[in-house]
Amino acid sequence: MLRRPPQAGDNSRLRIKAIMNSPAHPLAATLLALALAAPLATPLTAAAQSRIPSLDRDDHLGEVGRAARQKAIERFDSADANKDGKLSREEVNARPYLNDNFDQLDKNRDGFLDWEEFIGHNRWKKE
Repeated sequence: MLRRPPQAGDNSRLRIKAIMNSPAHPLAATLLALALAAPLATPLTAAAQSRIPSLDRDDHLGEVGRAARQKAIERFDSADANKDGKLSREEVNARPYLNDNFDQLDKNRDGFLDWEEFIGHNRWKKE
């Protein structure tokens, strides 16, 4: 349905201005933004999870994945002072990110970070 442009004497501009200046407007805009963003959150999360390079690829991404895994193993092993295969809170004290986010990273709440909790996924085995 086509609408005619506002004519002189129309009060549509005044109505729009009143809506934009009303105290409810910021809340309405926030709710609309959240409603529009919600369907996008799931696909973006799924895409982010699938960007972990597969180790069995024979291309550049496979090389990147193998190098990143090796670097993660070195970091995990250097933090694991007692070589028990898990990181305690005391072992990560010198590592600001792990120390600050320990409770969030410790998914099973056992007081330790295992390999999968350390790297944030289960697609790379430490072996």
